[in-house]
Amino acid sequence: MRRISVLALAAVLVGCTAGGPPAANLSASAANGLKLAQSNGCASCHGSDFGGGTGPTWQGIIGTTVAFKGGESTVVDRAYLIESIKYPDKRKHVGYSVVMPTNNLTDAEVSDIVDYIEALSQ
Repeated sequence: MRRISVLALAAVLVGCTAGGPPAANLSASAANGLKLAQSNGCASCHGSDFGGGTGPTWQGIIGTTVAFKGGESTVVDRAYLIESIKYPDKRKHVGYSVVMPTNNLTDAEVSDIVDYIEALSQ
């Protein structure tokens, strides 16, 4: 009986941390990026754990290739993420019909959010 309880607890703990790095392991800027993403509505489309939904996942996205309507593609890196957050309607991501809304984030806030996205790929 005790073994089942330990296994159940382990499964719960794994499930709770599967959505990204624990906040304690984040740099100060990445932790701020997580807070900014949560408070600015990013999670409503990119998923509460940033695993995707209406918008693409942030988990493990660094280094992947994304395709755009019109045939262009790019490898996801810091520059692409900054561009996507600052100018969300510049390129239309294949597979997603909803255009990301514009935002009023400062360059420093965008940088912190990108730090968090990068942490999700480590």
